[in-house]
Amino acid sequence: MDRFVGSEWRTFCGYGPDRVLSLATAALDDLGYDYDRETVTTTGAERTMLGAEETGDRLVVSDPVRFEVEIVRATADPLTGTALSAVLGPERRERATEGLSVVTLRTVSDETRPTMAAFVDRVIERADRPPWDVRHHVGLRVAVLLRYKIRLLWIYWRGELPDRREGSDGPG
Repeated sequence: MDRFVGSEWRTFCGYGPDRVLSLATAALDDLGYDYDRETVTTTGAERTMLGAEETGDRLVVSDPVRFEVEIVRATADPLTGTALSAVLGPERRERATEGLSVVTLRTVSDETRPTMAAFVDRVIERADRPPWDVRHHVGLRVAVLLRYKIRLLWIYWRGELPDRREGSDGPG
């Protein structure tokens, strides 16, 4: 799995960006990591493919090791967005696509991996439900294999193999 992740880990999170930012900063504070918060401009691809807003948040951790956490709002891919626009009014469309973000961790390496794992583990512990639970989002309800991949990516940091008995969002 380390080869699949490479130097950048990126996946969906079943919380909106404000909640993810709150969980992330609380986790960093709990762990005593030094960090700064920045606002970043999302890319055109993120705005088109994810329905991202113009800006997102970046947490730049400087101690105990340097790594970055980027949080971008995700609403829907272009196809889902177009389909929803045709059948739902703006308010219902907003409710159907809320509560989803893309989280990116940058500079994953043998040196940073243990520190990043402690951070992600703390985020998972602080969350009131698993961050990989994205079934509430209209665009991911039927995407069983994608939901399974999202779960595997989160669990990667915990060093656990998925267990279907957990009842959290496995493939079945």
